[in-house]
Amino acid sequence: MDRTDGIDGLRVFVEQDQELREFQQSQRQGENVYELDQEGNLVKLKVYEPSSNEEKTFIYEYTLVNVAERYNDIGVFNRKVIDSNWQVPIGNIYITIIIPEGANKEELKVFAHGPLTGVSKIVDEKTFAFEVPEVMPGTFVETLVIFPPQLIPQAKRVYDETKLPSILENEQKLAEEANRERERAREEMRRLEELERKRLEREARLKSIRDKIWPVFTIILLAGVYSWIAFISKYSRDAKPEFQGDYYRELPGDYTPAVMTYLLTKGRIDSKDIMATIMDLVRKKKITINRIQREKGLVFKKTEEVYEISKIDGAELNNLYPHESFLISWFIDKLGDGRSLILDDLKDMLKKRSRAIEFHEDYEDFQSLVREQGEAQGFFTKNDLSGSGKYVLIALALLVAGAAIAVLLKAASGVFMFILGIVILITMLIVYNIKKRTRYGIEQTAMWTAFKRFLLHFSNMDKAEIPSIVIWEHYLVYAISLGVAKEVIEQLPQVFSEAELMDPSLTYMGGYNSLSNLMLMNSMITSTTNSISNAISTADIASSPDSSGSGMGGGFSGGSSGGGGGGGGGGAF
Repeated sequence: MDRTDGIDGLRVFVEQDQELREFQQSQRQGENVYELDQEGNLVKLKVYEPSSNEEKTFIYEYTLVNVAERYNDIGVFNRKVIDSNWQVPIGNIYITIIIPEGANKEELKVFAHGPLTGVSKIVDEKTFAFEVPEVMPGTFVETLVIFPPQLIPQAKRVYDETKLPSILENEQKLAEEANRERERAREEMRRLEELERKRLEREARLKSIRDKIWPVFTIILLAGVYSWIAFISKYSRDAKPEFQGDYYRELPGDYTPAVMTYLLTKGRIDSKDIMATIMDLVRKKKITINRIQREKGLVFKKTEEVYEISKIDGAELNNLYPHESFLISWFIDKLGDGRSLILDDLKDMLKKRSRAIEFHEDYEDFQSLVREQGEAQGFFTKNDLSGSGKYVLIALALLVAGAAIAVLLKAASGVFMFILGIVILITMLIVYNIKKRTRYGIEQTAMWTAFKRFLLHFSNMDKAEIPSIVIWEHYLVYAISLGVAKEVIEQLPQVFSEAELMDPSLTYMGGYNSLSNLMLMNSMITSTTNSISNAISTADIASSPDSSGSGMGGGFSGGSSGGGGGGGGGGAF
């Protein structure tokens, strides 16, 4: 309680909903009480009022005893209303000081110290007002009012000295220092305003430039997109074939059905090609495929029909392609008993994971041998990007121009141009690594496509143009890889007679006795292909890594975790 003789008449109130409630002093906490503790010149109050999400006003009413000071020339009230020890921010502070009546307004003076945002004024002959928007922790608010000394004749703090000159001198120094700080702040504000003005002018200029050259941006972007599409069209597609016929009635090439698939799919080999290779080996009289009956079941036995492939004793195998020799060794020697293999048993053989993994590896070896044979045919070559330098220049120009426009003009179109430049360069890198068909590969692809159309429509043609049934036995193995074996078999009875089916040079087709039984051959091809396909699928799953329930990665799991999405309609192939 500095420069005072203490406080008197302390009362504490809380106002809520226009009701005023007074607290009572106590030495312990409780409802409607407060504690008072004095440490030197500091009086501390602790008020207990349970509250939750409520608005309340606390009122502290007290009298400072003997706080005014009287000098020979002036009376003084000088008080830190808010001390620097206050620990929380306070906003919207209003202070009113009222002195006794009897003074003229011209005899009064007022000063205040604290945040430079505060304002003090003399309201009338007895009232001083102070307003501070915000006081932060560590900051004080001090008031100093000066009035005639005769207004406080009963003052206890009386000093025989003339005080006003020294107060005015000190306040002048403080005012000049504060005004210098204000000037610095005003200068900073002027600087910031100037920066903002320049920024707005710059934005206006940039907008004007963007608006004027927007058509140029659009043309550049469209030209860039056109160049991208033109590059893809020129370098990612095969050239147009010289062969333009609708049908091709002969085998376009002297290579196996699996190698044909390698050409048409650019390297993809599947289960149909294994079946086609098996049937081609039967046609070449290296192996046989027969429908046999066997009993199944331990107690309740039943007879089932299965298909068995077997070696032909004395057949010469040295003149086969590597993937053909491998297939015989894989299916008959490794999976079978060295003499034959029942194809329907493939899936059961792969229930053991080690055998499934081994089957998967053998399947990949078969595919690799087919690819080697395909590569030896000269179907493909590295993509030749001769003449593509202009597209590199276009991409670089888009990158540089896009970056410049985005940075200097702050235009979104610059970002699009930059991205388009990157897309063109990435596309060039991808296209460079695309396998392109050679002229030979292009012509062979066109002929095989026309040959497939011939297989689908040959029954509508003049029979004089149709090859003999022996040749069709050769055609049919390619029809298996082309996925049109069923359509070919359904048309054969419309073109050939029963007598033609008895040709002794036939292999697998001759075993069906009559044209009406040829549909059984389609059933055999479908059943055997499914057995091989299921075996490959089982091997793929068995050789994949196990799923993990710990979240540490691994193979995919089945089912669903309830994720969103998944909508959308199907598209046409």
